[in-house]
Amino acid sequence: MKSKSEKWIGRMIIGLFIIMALALCIGVTASARGKALREERQKAYLEKKAVVVRTVREYLSERGYQNSGVTLTRREYGEDEEEYQLAVHHGRLEHLSDSEREELEDALAQFASGFGSDAVMLVTLN
Repeated sequence: MKSKSEKWIGRMIIGLFIIMALALCIGVTASARGKALREERQKAYLEKKAVVVRTVREYLSERGYQNSGVTLTRREYGEDEEEYQLAVHHGRLEHLSDSEREELEDALAQFASGFGSDAVMLVTLN
């Protein structure tokens, strides 16, 4: 027959195992939820990115820069802080004056609004 202290120790060990199992289940659930949110956010970004890139290419084509190379990337700085980098490649861009280049960069930066009103887009013309 077990003494009271042995029964108490056994119950404490079982209680600790139950607490550890619950913590593990909660952690796994939270991790899965976080992963699902990240995947959903990435999917939404890729959809918006496709629209912005297509719109930028149309804009450039209308201005005589057909077949421009357009690359759009995103850099995340935290939970809700993002910066977008738009790089445009076209042979005729190197012949632009500084003011023309600045005007085109400013116009292209406006396409950041496709990601939200406070989105920031850095533009590079090559």
